[in-house]
Amino acid sequence: MYLDLVEEGYDDIKFVGVNGYAYINNDYHCMICDTLDECSNCTEERILPWVQDVPAIIIEEYDNQLDCEENNHSWGVGDQIQWNLLGETECIENGYTWFHGECIEFVYGCLEDVDIWGNWDITLRDLVIVNKQGYEVSRLNLTGNNPDPNSTCGENYQTIKDLIIGAR
Repeated sequence: MYLDLVEEGYDDIKFVGVNGYAYINNDYHCMICDTLDECSNCTEERILPWVQDVPAIIIEEYDNQLDCEENNHSWGVGDQIQWNLLGETECIENGYTWFHGECIEFVYGCLEDVDIWGNWDITLRDLVIVNKQGYEVSRLNLTGNNPDPNSTCGENYQTIKDLIIGAR
């Protein structure tokens, strides 16, 4: 659909997929079809930029717990860095944590909640259409509305396409 829209002259429409945090460890290859020979649902690679939703990000502006919490954020572990080349002794000597045979550095910071799926009340296969100002103008779950142009005589495909064009 994106390529059709571009071909028709709509160069101001952008698509992006947001993989829910609950699915962070799932294999994404058959979602974007970059391994055609391994995916039964793929005939060609899908051109769709996508990002991974996370529960929080580190805000660099506040580098201590007091400032962070005074600005209504939470202080906690923002990142975990795994040091594969360190043995247990070296790991502990460097101030890191030895846990189940792995050396882990916990990076603390000021955290801001960013859970997109939670904040937007998104469920699996939701298509959320936003306008240029970033406001939601339409929402449709694709589970019951197959966007495949060869399905439902192309009716769903055209409806979704019209919604996207209308949001401009």
